[in-house]
Amino acid sequence: MIRTATQLKAKVRNLSGGDSKKAQILIRNFIMERFLERIALSRYRNNFILKGGMLVAAVVGLDTRATMDIDTTVKSLNLTKDNAVKIVEEIIAVNLDDGVQFQITKVTDIMEEHDYPGIRFMLEATLDKMRQTVKMDISTGDVITPRAVEYSYHLMFEGRVISLWTYNLETLLVEKLETIMARGTANTRMRDFYDIHVISHQEAFDREILKKAFLATSAKRNTTDQIPDFGDILSAVEADASMKKQWDSFREDSFFVGELSWNEVMVSVKVLAEVVL
Repeated sequence: MIRTATQLKAKVRNLSGGDSKKAQILIRNFIMERFLERIALSRYRNNFILKGGMLVAAVVGLDTRATMDIDTTVKSLNLTKDNAVKIVEEIIAVNLDDGVQFQITKVTDIMEEHDYPGIRFMLEATLDKMRQTVKMDISTGDVITPRAVEYSYHLMFEGRVISLWTYNLETLLVEKLETIMARGTANTRMRDFYDIHVISHQEAFDREILKKAFLATSAKRNTTDQIPDFGDILSAVEADASMKKQWDSFREDSFFVGELSWNEVMVSVKVLAEVVL
């Protein structure tokens, strides 16, 4: 187990090849994994369900998808702000003898459109003199179709596996697909387009579960009335110059995207949409 900043920096140096952006992503991911292992060893293990970018990165690999935060939903917990703080304080107090210390620096309500209600935590992690800020969202009320799955999460550096509850692949995909439908040309979440492309190309999914999950998520988010127009929405999104410009910026800023074009990624989105329509 890595227990010092010196050990971590040496490992990152070997893997990043001198790329400072990639090095920062590796360090952040290591720190976020320290938090996930604390969840896995806490009494709240069965209440937390991992979703979002960190789950995508775990599924497809960090070279294919990097993330900046931890995104979770909880079940069977009273998610008031005060209670959430107590829960997170208990989780970060789990002693792993890994040299990492977490401190809560800010707690706010999540008020973003289309997202489930929840609490956002800003955490400061320290390892020796190294400091790293981590954002973690905890939502509630998510519709998971048919259910969460127990996932063997492979830790990045250590050849160990921790057991976590996560979204199933179909729910992970349809939340992104529904967001693309709901936001149309006002969408700024280019990572959702990318995630659909990379997951649908690398992983097998159940088409019938995907259809049911899309309908359930749309019903929960009150966007069922947009489903008949989804094809037209995608055509407008694909043709929109500002969307293509956003994609080009996302591609330049994200080392893992490579040369993937806007047209290529939209083909993947449309193919997935055809499954649910």
